[in-house]
Amino acid sequence: MITVGIDPGKDGAVVAIDDDGQPVAAFLSADAFTVKVTKGGRRNYLEADMAAAIAFMQTEHGIRAAVLEKQQARPGQGSTSMFQTGLGYGLWRGILGALRIPTIIVHPKTWQKTVLKDAPGDGTKGRAIMVCRQRLPELDLSPGRRRKAHDGLADAGCMAIYGMSA
Repeated sequence: MITVGIDPGKDGAVVAIDDDGQPVAAFLSADAFTVKVTKGGRRNYLEADMAAAIAFMQTEHGIRAAVLEKQQARPGQGSTSMFQTGLGYGLWRGILGALRIPTIIVHPKTWQKTVLKDAPGDGTKGRAIMVCRQRLPELDLSPGRRRKAHDGLADAGCMAIYGMSA
């Protein structure tokens, strides 16, 4: 059985870990679940690919639980940005619900308080990367041609860790 952490944004990620805390799968939303639709870089979600990835993990490993980061509008965020944030979150909730996968919806501050407790570093993104490097050393936080760690992968990894103890 595996636990899946989902950072639902277009720059988010999905990370699955097994009962031993070993990474089983990792996807960057920008690479696997979105497609560019304008020259300016605007991206649309690929709902079928999102569902296929979760269904495959469910079939191959069995998903104990998925941990989905709760999304909400932030002050100063534009209406288009708010809509896109809610769209991604809603798509993930719908996919997990349709596949009958137990889902833990967690506020960012909640999983951060638990998983990042006593982690060194500044800011939640840097601390999440540190925790992932320590607790999930096999997880490639810089896939492909990236030079620096992807904080969406780190967040998803930390949410999967959170789900193991929830």
